[in-house]
Amino acid sequence: MFEPYCIICKSKISFGKIVCENCLKKTYAPSLTEGDFKVYHYGKYEEPLSQLITEFKYNSHPKIGKIFGEKLASLFLKLNFPALNYYVSYVPSNYISKFEKGFVPAKLIAIYFSSILGFPLIDLFISKALKKQAQLSYKQRSKNVHNKIRLIQSPPENIIVVDDVYTTGSTMNEIANLLENKCEVIIGLTMAKTIHNHSL
Repeated sequence: MFEPYCIICKSKISFGKIVCENCLKKTYAPSLTEGDFKVYHYGKYEEPLSQLITEFKYNSHPKIGKIFGEKLASLFLKLNFPALNYYVSYVPSNYISKFEKGFVPAKLIAIYFSSILGFPLIDLFISKALKKQAQLSYKQRSKNVHNKIRLIQSPPENIIVVDDVYTTGSTMNEIANLLENKCEVIIGLTMAKTIHNHSL
């Protein structure tokens, strides 16, 4: 039981909270990745945000998913996008990842994000990748997801695609290929962007 101490700095917090406001403030470092479509990142994959993501994904801490959904919603509002009929979807996990975790991290974030903003949430993609991306090197990630992500229904005109961590961009690139010429507006949102060294 983590409460009533912050899971990052261990300072006392009010009952029902899991992270103190001071640590949450340190997670905000917004950035943008230009590509086939723009992907906006709430912060960098470094402490304390990386610690929160690890707790969320590997220790199954669902309250953190709610925090992430709230933070991405606040980022979306700050960016002042045009008022359109947006739908929300998420980057899929492969079967092994879903089996081990018991949930899809990006979907849980997207559920909270969409409910806060009142946008419909849809299951748009499925992953046929054979290996988990987190286990692979920078170069292996692109090969692992190439032609392994599929559309399971026709995409809407305006779509927001949510993910937890943006590492190499290989998954978002695959999604861009699937949505090309099918959507008017595509927006990517992730909680964190990894700073990597392109190691083999």
